[in-house]
This record gives sequence, C-alpha cells and structure tokens, in this order.
Amino acid sequence: MNLEELEKLYNEQAYTVAIIQLEAYLEEHPAEAAAWHLMGLCKLEIAKAEDERDEMIAEYHTAYEAFSKALEYNPQHIQARVHRAYMGANVMGDKTAETLSDCQIIMDSGDEELITRALLYRFQIWILENETDKALEDIHRSLEIYHSLYQDDLPQLNVAKFQCYTRIGDVYYHNDNKPVALDYYRQAFQCTVYNNRTLSTLHFALEMADYDFAADMLHIMSTAGEHPEDDMLKILQKVKALLDQGVRHSALAREYCWGTIDFWNQFYGDDDAEGTLEQISTGKRFIALYPEESYFYHFTGTALFNIGSFSEALPYYEKAIAIRPYPSSIIRWYYAYYKTQGKLPEGWPDTDYSIAYDWYSAGVVCSELIQQEQNADARKALTQLKKFLYQKAFSLYYPYWYENTGSSYAGHPHHFAMCCNNYGITLFELGSYEEAIHIHSVGYNMSPFWEQLESRADAFHQLGKYAEAVADRQLILSNFISTLPLVYYVSIHERVIEDLTTLERFDEALALYSKILAEYEEWIAVDMEELEKEEKDIIIYNIDRIKTGRAFIKTNSQDDLSERIQALEKHLEEKPDDSDAYFNLMYLYFDNAQYEHCIGAVNNRISIGGIQRLPLVSQMKIYYFRGKAALKLERYAAAIQDMLQTLEIMANGDESDNSPNNRCGVYAYLAEAYLGLHDHDNSLMYCNQCTEIYKSMNWGWDAESSVFHFTMALAQEGKGDLSACKKTIDRILENDPGFQPALSKKAALKNNGGLFSFLRKKKD
Repeated sequence: MNLEELEKLYNEQAYTVAIIQLEAYLEEHPAEAAAWHLMGLCKLEIAKAEDERDEMIAEYHTAYEAFSKALEYNPQHIQARVHRAYMGANVMGDKTAETLSDCQIIMDSGDEELITRALLYRFQIWILENETDKALEDIHRSLEIYHSLYQDDLPQLNVAKFQCYTRIGDVYYHNDNKPVALDYYRQAFQCTVYNNRTLSTLHFALEMADYDFAADMLHIMSTAGEHPEDDMLKILQKVKALLDQGVRHSALAREYCWGTIDFWNQFYGDDDAEGTLEQISTGKRFIALYPEESYFYHFTGTALFNIGSFSEALPYYEKAIAIRPYPSSIIRWYYAYYKTQGKLPEGWPDTDYSIAYDWYSAGVVCSELIQQEQNADARKALTQLKKFLYQKAFSLYYPYWYENTGSSYAGHPHHFAMCCNNYGITLFELGSYEEAIHIHSVGYNMSPFWEQLESRADAFHQLGKYAEAVADRQLILSNFISTLPLVYYVSIHERVIEDLTTLERFDEALALYSKILAEYEEWIAVDMEELEKEEKDIIIYNIDRIKTGRAFIKTNSQDDLSERIQALEKHLEEKPDDSDAYFNLMYLYFDNAQYEHCIGAVNNRISIGGIQRLPLVSQMKIYYFRGKAALKLERYAAAIQDMLQTLEIMANGDESDNSPNNRCGVYAYLAEAYLGLHDHDNSLMYCNQCTEIYKSMNWGWDAESSVFHFTMALAQEGKGDLSACKKTIDRILENDPGFQPALSKKAALKNNGGLFSFLRKKKD
C-alpha cells in the first residue's frame, strides 16, 4: 500500500489495520517521516480508546516514539512536533525538557494558530512546574494572538477567549486568589455563555455571594436544558435555601422561579390544584418583595394561564408587559386577551430583550397554542405572532454568526438551527416559500439535522423546484438513516417518488417504488408493529400512496398504460376503499379511452365521501374528468352538469384554482357539449367566453384556439349562418394551416354549398 492509501485507512478510523500495514510499509521505507507520523497518530487513537491502564500507557509511549522517529528523519515535520508537544504536556510526565524545546521550535515557525497551541502546551508545563507567572504570561500572549487570528470570526474568538480566561481564573483559584479568579470566570462566561463550566462556576459564584453573576448563569442553565436533572435540582434547592435564609436579590429570585417551571412537581407538589396555589403564592410573595420586576407578574399569571383561567391571568400579564415585556409574556398576554375579550388584540408589544433563545422558546409556546386553538381567524393571527417571535430570535442569532456582532447569548449553534427550522416552517405556512428556503439553508449550514432538509424540501416542492426537493430528501436517506424515525423513512420515499415522477425521471421513481415496497414486505411491516397506532396508520397511508402513485410512473413497456392500470386494480383488490386509487385510475382510464371505467372510478371516489375535505383543485378534477368522459361517450347533458359543477367549485377557489386558463378549458368543453345537444346559442356563448379570455390575457393562437374556434364554426353552421362559419374556418386555417378538421370542413362547404344544399338539390 502507498502512503495515500494508508492515510485513507486512518481517516476511516481503521487504526489497527493501518498499523499493521504501516509496519510492513516502514520495513521497506524506514526513514519515511510521514509514515512514522501516521503511525504515531494511529497509536495515539488506540491509546485513547484503551481501557486497561497498562496497555494505554504502553500505546502512548509507542505513539510518542513514533513522533520522535518522524522528527529524527525530518526535524521540519511540524505536525509531528505539535503532536509530540501535545503528548509531552498532557500525557508523558517525564518529557518536560523535550516539550519545552518542541514548543519553542513551533513558536519560531511563525504560524499563529500553531503558536497558540504551543503556548497552551507550555502553559501546562509551567503549571506543573509551579511557574505561575510564566504560565500567565503565555496565556495573555495567546489572548493577543487570538484577537489577531480571529478578528473576523467572533464566535471562534469568543471560544478562544473563554478558554484563556477560564485557565487564568483557574490559576488564581488554585493560588487562593478567589476574587480575581471569579472576575476572570465572569469574563469567560460573557464570551461563551453556553459552556461546560457553568455548573461549577455557579456554585462558586453563590459561595462568593456574586448573585448577579449567579443569576445570569442560572438563566442559561434553566433554558438550555443541557444539564442533568439532579444537578439542576441541587442548584435550585441551594438557591431556594439562600432566598429562604433572607438573601434579597430580585434577579436570583427571578431565575429561581424561572428554573422551577421545568421541575414543577418537585417544588409545587403532585396535586395540580394545590401546586397551582403554591406557585401563585410564591409569585405573589416575590411581587411584594420586588414589585418592579416584571417576571414575577408573568410567573403568577402563568400559574392561572395553565389552568385555563385566562381572565385572572390577563391582569398579571398586562402588569408584566407594562414593566418589561418578556417574550413569553407577549404570547401569553396575547392569547389570554383573546380568550377573555373574545377578540384579537390589534397588535403586540415589541421589546429590545436580547436573549435569542427566549424569543425562540416563546415561538414554541405560540406553536403549541395554535395546535390547540380551533378558531381559524385566531390561528391565522397567532401564526403572524409566531413569525414575529421567531424572527426576533433569528435577528439576534444571525448577526452573531454571520456579521461578527452581538453577544454569545446567541452563540448556541444547535439552538440557532432549531430556531431556523421552526421559523422556516412558519414562513412556509404563510406562503413565503423562497424566504423559508433561505432560512432553512442557514439553519442546516449551522447544525445539520434531517428535519431542516425535510422542511426545505417541502418549500422547494411548493415552488415547483422538484429536483431540489428530491436532492434534499435523497440526502436524508443517504446520511440520516440512523436517526430517521420509521414513519418519516416511509413518507420521504413517497414524496421522492412523487417528485421524480413529476420530473419524468421514471426509471429512478420505479426503482425507489420497488425498493420501498420490497422493504415493506421484508421488515417495515414487522418493525412498525412496535409503534403507536397513529404512526402505524401514517405508514400504511404512505405505502398505499406509493402503490397508487404507480399510476404515473411510466415505463418503456409496450403495455405501459395497461400495466399501470393493472397495478392499481390489483391494489384495489386488497384495499377496495382506497379513494386515491380510484382518483388515479380516473386519469388512467381516460388516457386509455376506457371512458365508462373512468366514470365508474369517479363515481366510486364520490361514494367513498370526504370530497369537501379535498383541495379545491382535486374536487374540480373529479367532476371535470367525469364530464370529459361523458362528452367522449356523447352523454352531453351529463357532461354539461359536471362541467357546470366544476365551474361552481372553481368560483370558490383562489386565483390559481379559478384561473383564466382553467375557466377557458371548461368553457371549451361546455361549448362542445351544448353543440352535441344542438343548443347552438349556448355553444356560441361559451366559445365567445373563450375568445374573450384570450383577448383579455393577450394570449397568442394555440392548439386550444383551433379547437374551440372549430366548435364555434360548427355552432354557426348549425344556426344557418354559413358566412360566419366560413369566416371562422378561414381564421382557423390562417393561424393553424394544418388543422385537419377545419381543412375537411372547408372542403365540404366548398363542394356542397353548405349544410342545407341537399334540400335545394332535392327540390330541383
């Protein structure tokens, strides 16, 4: 194997195999520094994963020796020196001189990023050697370099500063200079509020009676939800003990109340009624102590809000908002006002509240209220408020990550990504699909998870960007199988097949169709038995949708249309009440000129019911296709009835449903049906409506124009207006010289002298 292949094994984490191959490689190339460096890396990873201490130490020693060999053959191999310095500072206790030498050589390289690593390793050596001043000097020098190195990357700079300030604080703490240590911990926290030192630092801040700092940290711990429950309970109980002992501090009391919401039973009891009274009592007690702190009014009102006592909750929220609107106060005030007054507020308050996560959390509360609200107008208004809340969060997150401004309170990448997903979904609900795609893209780039791709695919699909929707969902199926719930695994296949079919990528659609149905028989049907009934029903629904979607997956088979019909007819043997199957067969039967079957499929679909719950466009198609089939069978009265029903449904739709194009198509068929009944006046009326639409829309002549103008010519002929008929025929041929029905009619008119010429001949 060559070195590139060996590096590939390392990158694939096949460390043991790589070591075996490297040993063989080094027998032939004993002076290859790069190979020794790679051997050191593999040994280092093996050591980190080793459970037995003796084995671990042995592996660390061989790793160190491998890096040393690399430097023996190439002293300029900077990465080998960096790794050896790392081991000397963190693992090997007897390599002080070598490590200090390595660090100096690295610093002499001039690479700022490597210099900061060398300074860190040397810092650790100085600490072990009790050289405190030298250790602090190195960390302060690192801070200077970080400011230069990451001047255009605020999140990265803040992480680096957090690490430096924390290490400086640790030095002062262990030297028993606790006030200075606390000051550096405070600076570290402001740089990166979401960190792994918050709990220990919070205990230290309480010990030092720095309650402002403690309150800031407790808020982050309460809202981030990333600390073990036991740790959260202990710290909240410690704060409660301080407050009960007479500590007066409004921010600490506020964060105590905020934190207890997630541990309601532990602090307010298991009985809901008694617990609500206890929460109200706690809130009122703190209102009396701190009447100018908004949150205690919110806290008290929320106890009443949660039991549905909106009229009692509303005054507390009004007071909270008058003092200082918290994001979660805004949504609950808005909803309590609506429930109490019976009407929606004209607007909602804004505030410069600066914690992004709390805006995001308020948006989640709004989503939950929308789900339980039945009134359509209220849901619509709440969706606008939800957009406002998520947009406020986004406006704090985005500048921190993309514009180099803001505070580290916006510094949690996964929170930002979750906000983007919810914000994007809200924009989708409001029809802002392009903006939703942008927001989902920002979120996915920040913290990739499959829900972002699924939501973005929905927006792409809605815009008709089916290829992009397919690409997103295929990425989910490629990269996120281990975390993808089974119900989504099936539904995503259904959506991909649908879009591939729309794109006429039929081979791919058929392959995926066959794959998922085979998997359903092999393992999905078994695995889904462990799911809740609702999820099982969704999977079955999507499998049925996949089966009925076979209607539109075309193949190169000579009997393609018949094969698709047979697939759906076979499915109906198993699921005789599958409304989608009848709906899709409606199309296929019509295309296959099986017009009686088409009408039968529509009638079966109607008999199943639920037509009014369908999208308007689907309701239109049901009557439209039955009308077209009746027209083909010369059942003109039935065709007219269905086409008029189609127009009535269209009139209740939006612009896309009731578009000029849709109306014109129905008018043309009505004109043809009335002609079949020899009702020439109505036939001409609908023909003229078609021509008026073409004029008003400034459309050019097309194939449809030729058809309805020919119907017009026949209606004119039927009324005996041969002059108008001939003019219409001439107009058709002027615009569409190859239109055969008009050519034939022109020849007939020329040869026979008109419709009634045979009567004249008979009289002669």
